[in-house]
Amino acid sequence: MHGITPKGKQEEVMALPAKGHIVVLGTAGSGKTTIALLRSHHLANIPENGRVLLVTFNGALVEYMRGISKSRSAKLVVENYHKFARGYLNSRGKMPRWNGILSPDEKAYYIEQAVEELKKEHPAESTLRRSKEFFIDEITFIEKFGVADLAAYNEAERIGRAAANIKRENRKWIFAVYKKYIELREAAGRKYDWDDLAFYVYNELQDDENERRYTHIIVDEGQDFSPMMIKSLVDAVADGGSFTFFGDVAQQIYGSRLSWRDSGINADKVWRFDVNYRNPATITAFAKDITESEYWRQDGDMVEATAQIAEGPKPILVKFSNKPREMAWVVERAISTGKTSSTVIVCRTRADIDSFLRVLKNKGCDATEIDKDTPGYAHIKTVYLTTFHAAKGLEFDNVFVPFLTDDKLPDPDTVANAVSEEDAYIDEIKLLYVATTRSKYGLYMTYSGTLSPLFPEDSDSCDFHDEEEVE
Repeated sequence: MHGITPKGKQEEVMALPAKGHIVVLGTAGSGKTTIALLRSHHLANIPENGRVLLVTFNGALVEYMRGISKSRSAKLVVENYHKFARGYLNSRGKMPRWNGILSPDEKAYYIEQAVEELKKEHPAESTLRRSKEFFIDEITFIEKFGVADLAAYNEAERIGRAAANIKRENRKWIFAVYKKYIELREAAGRKYDWDDLAFYVYNELQDDENERRYTHIIVDEGQDFSPMMIKSLVDAVADGGSFTFFGDVAQQIYGSRLSWRDSGINADKVWRFDVNYRNPATITAFAKDITESEYWRQDGDMVEATAQIAEGPKPILVKFSNKPREMAWVVERAISTGKTSSTVIVCRTRADIDSFLRVLKNKGCDATEIDKDTPGYAHIKTVYLTTFHAAKGLEFDNVFVPFLTDDKLPDPDTVANAVSEEDAYIDEIKLLYVATTRSKYGLYMTYSGTLSPLFPEDSDSCDFHDEEEVE
């Protein structure tokens, strides 16, 4: 682990007994991922101890964890949740040989078909005239929270769901669409979608009397997991084992609005990592300005940094007259800093990554795109490209965040497909927070055109420049 030594509360968490439930909440840069990995290795190396699973949400972070770890243990498995889920269901004979999991587009298709069939049966029902996006979002809520029947749905708390605005007496129609959707997809030979996989894992575990495979399970970036994902992982722990949850609600970017308290975790004490070891005070102050936006949803579990260890310059935002000049400046600076430090360009879309890759290649720079198949990285002095989502949990010496315009952030497709503009903005501003808190030293942000409404334009923690001032 590159000689990393736990400090303060990190050391206290490392020394906790290997039993029961443990919750660790932390601010960005507080070492959550590092301690999750260190504790995993520690538990795996205890003599006579059982297997250890370290599970996270995205594949890129799995590869990062594998990359920064020098030691290996046959008892330690590092993988994302969906790989765990498929593996478990397969071990129980519940995964088809072909792909039995619907893609998001296929899920949307069958939900739309379910709505249309019910409209024919009940043409006067106004609830069935709501948008396709509404039904997709509401069914995903049902799946992520493991709502098993109409009675449970009628009693379900509307966690993060105020924008849905459903009268209780009309919920029966939404649940009817959900049941019809299940019927239609099963008739097509598809047993699951990516959002309800955890529901079926959890139900299967209830009937599984075999000895559990893992004695200890550790979840990193737990704020991105649905309640059913967490419940299934809690239940997958062997008797006498331990479950450890690491999370940061400020970096919750997948819209589940999860409270760990709703997910079957029973912890007497919450450990809070409030020292930021990654970001300089300058970047921490700018990140705090983001969290004070009108679009930011406050949460009592959010941990604010009380101290910073690193030092670095003030973040900058540069306005350019056009997009080609913006890209040219970002590429030139990224190549320059990449010669002496790890440098990343964080983009909102994969299309933007492709555009930068072409320009970098023309400049003779063999940049690396970070995805789930990328081997160990982030400690190497070079230039990387990644999306806002895949950057979660990673860190670099210098970070470039281009195209911070109103037509890129918030993403128009995300806004169009959301139940409400408010919900979309709440999720999109978290992406800006994640991207800007990846830096250990320099943070360089750029735009041409109209600045994104999510950017804290009145921030005193950022220096604003025109292109003439930085050439």
